[in-house]
Amino acid sequence: MYYNERKYDNQGEIFMFQTLKSKLLIFFLLVTFIPLLVIGIMGYLTQKNELTANLEDSLSAHTSGMSAEIEGFIRERLYDVEYLARNPVLMDNEASSQEMRQQFNQFVNVHDLYFGVVMTNTDGIVIADTNDDTVGADVTNRDWFNRSMEGEAYVSEMYYSPVINESVIVLSAPVYNYQGEMTGIITPLFDLDELTSTMQNFNREQQAGDSDTYAFLINGSGEVISHPDPDKSLSVNYFERFDTSREELQTVIDSEGLITYDSEVHALRKISTMPGFQNDWYAGVAAEKDDFYAPLSRLLNQYLIVFGLVLLVVTFAVFRLSRYIVRPVEHLVDVTENVAFGSKKTPKYVQAYEEVNRLNYTFDNMTRKLEERERGHRKSSLVLDTTDNGVFAMNRLNGQVTMFNRQSEKVFGISRNQVIGAKGCAVSKESDAFKAFLGAADLVSLLGKEQIRRKDEIECDIHGDKRYFYVSVTSLPTLTDPSDHEEMLVVFHDLTEKRKMENELVRSEKLKIVGEMAAGVAHEIRNPLATIRGFMQLFDSSSEAAKENRKYYNLIIKEIDRVNDICNDLMNIANPNGTKKAQDTNLELVLDDMLLLHQSQFRHRDIRVNTYFHGRLPSVHLDVSRIQQVFLNLIQNAAEAMDGGGGRLTISTTFRKNDQIIVITFADTGEGMDEETLSRLGTPFYTTKETGTGLGLTTSYRIIEELGGQVLVTSERGIGTTFTVHIPAVPENGMDSQGENTP
Repeated sequence: MYYNERKYDNQGEIFMFQTLKSKLLIFFLLVTFIPLLVIGIMGYLTQKNELTANLEDSLSAHTSGMSAEIEGFIRERLYDVEYLARNPVLMDNEASSQEMRQQFNQFVNVHDLYFGVVMTNTDGIVIADTNDDTVGADVTNRDWFNRSMEGEAYVSEMYYSPVINESVIVLSAPVYNYQGEMTGIITPLFDLDELTSTMQNFNREQQAGDSDTYAFLINGSGEVISHPDPDKSLSVNYFERFDTSREELQTVIDSEGLITYDSEVHALRKISTMPGFQNDWYAGVAAEKDDFYAPLSRLLNQYLIVFGLVLLVVTFAVFRLSRYIVRPVEHLVDVTENVAFGSKKTPKYVQAYEEVNRLNYTFDNMTRKLEERERGHRKSSLVLDTTDNGVFAMNRLNGQVTMFNRQSEKVFGISRNQVIGAKGCAVSKESDAFKAFLGAADLVSLLGKEQIRRKDEIECDIHGDKRYFYVSVTSLPTLTDPSDHEEMLVVFHDLTEKRKMENELVRSEKLKIVGEMAAGVAHEIRNPLATIRGFMQLFDSSSEAAKENRKYYNLIIKEIDRVNDICNDLMNIANPNGTKKAQDTNLELVLDDMLLLHQSQFRHRDIRVNTYFHGRLPSVHLDVSRIQQVFLNLIQNAAEAMDGGGGRLTISTTFRKNDQIIVITFADTGEGMDEETLSRLGTPFYTTKETGTGLGLTTSYRIIEELGGQVLVTSERGIGTTFTVHIPAVPENGMDSQGENTP
């Protein structure tokens, strides 16, 4: 440059770091790099700690679930042995060994995880077993025999039995005759591989993290009871293998921590004791250390890559920025230099320094005004973007969209970057929702009008759903000429949820009125039906009745009974409270009873049932028979929806403490329902079954509504249907769940 050449002509070469550009470059790099490095390190350490805690919590939770799974397995076995001890044949003092063996074989056939049953008398002598292999053997020295002789069911530790020549965990329970006298001890023998299989299946289904894990079970002495490698059962001692003790292990379990041994990470939980099971067992889950903490290595690599890319981008940006800043300064220096050295330029160059000051002053004022305007604009934009109302504007002359807020993006499913500056017809091609809205609000016809002020409620289909909007359309004047209304402002509010609530209220009131009308009609029908049925029975019993007519009498009586059943259902719709035999009820126990009743039906239809119960739901004061009717309808509908192809029924219960609501879901994998069927659910006499009355769900809806709850339904063709029942745990306004006053 001319200035540099003259000033430094006698001082030699200019060093690079003496230029403004280089100084700016170094300054911005340091200012950017150091905070970026600090923030990156802090962020990595924070995420590392959080990720480590999440991984360890995941493994701990997985182990707790494993412990609960084993506890459930033990409870089922105790229930089986107590159930077998109450067998009428075993309780009969006169029963023969052959009769006992038949009962044993029936039990083993029903419960395929058992491979044998042994029955001893009170003297400890085996009097019957499945195959007569151990009859006559003396088991008085067995701990399980002595414990069961004390009058309780018992689960033993694993040990090697010389009687059957293999390792066993013995289940035993006392057998009493009908006089309440102990007559012997019953011991079903189950396959230990089932315990291992249960643990490993749970481990696979509830995998913790990304690493492969395996489950194991040890007793209080450290002996391995169950392991994926069967050779380690009773042959490996956990305490000796990992040089630890029971006390150290318990300390870690109490703190819910993890244990790291060599290349593995272990999490252990103690199996809770219960009546009949007082053993010290520990469930454990192990994972490879490197695989378990692999996400930490990936996190570090991600941070390094991101940091490198950001540094590269920042370096490039700073270089361009320094060049951008220096260029006008260099130009100003050139102009100033020319003026300073008396260059014969036009007067404006001579006055350049004064003009720059004025420019700076003007720029400052302009900056302040722009900042005030920007703050106002930013606030307006923030209001537009955060409001629940959709807002957009269109130019009346060319149809271009000039404003499009965030709620409009959400409703119409299109980005404002695609919309702003585009014509309404072009936006309609990109968004069917926007096209439907324009048509429903008739906005195109309003573009030609100069002044517009209109408010309407419209209905249109958005993404396949029927939506309701309150629309306000107003013309906007220009900033320069208030009389020139150049743009059209559209503000709309989504009323869909409000309309749904109103429709639901109307549906409920209609259902109530229909129920009352149906009850009156049913009452009037039943009286003449009773008379007709009586005469038909009289005709049928008459000796003069022709034999060929008797079959018609019976058919007429059956049809009259069927009409009577429909009348009963109609009466139930009008009066779902019935006799109001309200009592404190555990809904999960009611569900268990319902599932037990349908157990054979599920097995016949190849339906798997999964239950995920809360376990500590509050009791609800209601009529058990009525809530059983609701559960029966929902379970039966789910089973019929999966009839022929099998499937899975998942029933879960949760409790929302914040609003005291018990939530029960029934999810099946049946054929699902279409939109028309969903919209008509609960309508009296509407059914898709050949033999249905269409009153089951109607009655169920009414019962739940009388309890102050609601029934929600979601379904998809080919996927399945989910019914969600909401029941208040605490009655409102001093009323119980049946509408009675509480003391």
